[in-house]
Amino acid sequence: MRAFLALALLAPACLGACLTDALYGHLPNAVRMEPGVHALQGMNGPYDDFNAVAGPPPLAMDAFIAFASNDASRGGHFSVDAGRISVIQNPFREGRQERPPAPVITARRTGPFAFVPALPGNVRGPSPLAAPPAEARPYGTDHDGKPTRTLTLLREPLAWSGGGTLPAGGAWMFDSDHEGRRNLYFTDASGRMRSFFGNEPEADDAYATYDYERHELYFCSNRSGRYRIYRYRNTGRSLDFAAWLGDAGLAPRIEPVPELDGPGQTMAPFVCEGVMFFASDRPGGRGGFDLYASRRIGSGWGAPRNLQDVLPVGVEVNTAGNEFRPSVLLLGFREKPELRLLLFSSDRPGGQGGYDLYLTALPASAGADQ
Repeated sequence: MRAFLALALLAPACLGACLTDALYGHLPNAVRMEPGVHALQGMNGPYDDFNAVAGPPPLAMDAFIAFASNDASRGGHFSVDAGRISVIQNPFREGRQERPPAPVITARRTGPFAFVPALPGNVRGPSPLAAPPAEARPYGTDHDGKPTRTLTLLREPLAWSGGGTLPAGGAWMFDSDHEGRRNLYFTDASGRMRSFFGNEPEADDAYATYDYERHELYFCSNRSGRYRIYRYRNTGRSLDFAAWLGDAGLAPRIEPVPELDGPGQTMAPFVCEGVMFFASDRPGGRGGFDLYASRRIGSGWGAPRNLQDVLPVGVEVNTAGNEFRPSVLLLGFREKPELRLLLFSSDRPGGQGGYDLYLTALPASAGADQ
């Protein structure tokens, strides 16, 4: 791998009829796709594209996406690009078809991402931190084009029209080695860039994520000699991220998360709905970096499981290649369980070149401590 992070592919893969029913029940306009992993043409290039983050795909999604790529430098340094991804999935009609209709997926790059500056060296790991939407809204339309009356959407994607703009107090985090070691930085709504308070000057720090239920910030660092996951407990629960991410007085409160440790490197954490996803090259995987998941237990995390162990047959997330930087695209409803899609990077054969981005549906059991 290139400094552990030359990754990215985007493609939707999903679940068969029985598992889909268990996940989605009789949800109107549910996103239902056949097992498999598919690349998103139009986003992936001949070099390395990775670290993508985006919002969850509803029936008709038009969402902003930010990802790290070295295509512009022809395989040299990484910068953060913006893109646009659209997913249109026609629903089952009431008669329940034997197979779901095929989704229509399009993606395209739109150029450098304005909220993450171009810097000397490598810039990677874009992560949006912002308060969840304060108001719920009706979700989608039925097959007759009428508003859905039974579903209330609580969580929704970053819309393409916003171009990556976050609510007041939000911040885009990313990492860069332009000052020597790889460290985390953030920009606020004004575009001002500042250093993250948790950086260790003599170490490499990368990949931030936030647990909105526990109010804990996670990132990975090799300050102990190898990459592990670290945590800052935000006891004040402030979601004005731009106000405290640069407060150096908070640095002594950073602590390792030992229950997620294993031999080798543990990197790229992402928290969603009580599950921690991460990448690791620990023994027992399928090769290189694999994706793992751990479910929240009490004040800590349960034993990590290889994500391949909880996915349906035919959905090959972990391979003999490297899989990296997981993130979850979430549709959250008041009336129904969340729909979760996993975005990750891989250098498996068959891509456009280097690392590409992939997408797959997550069963409810993903992250279960069994």
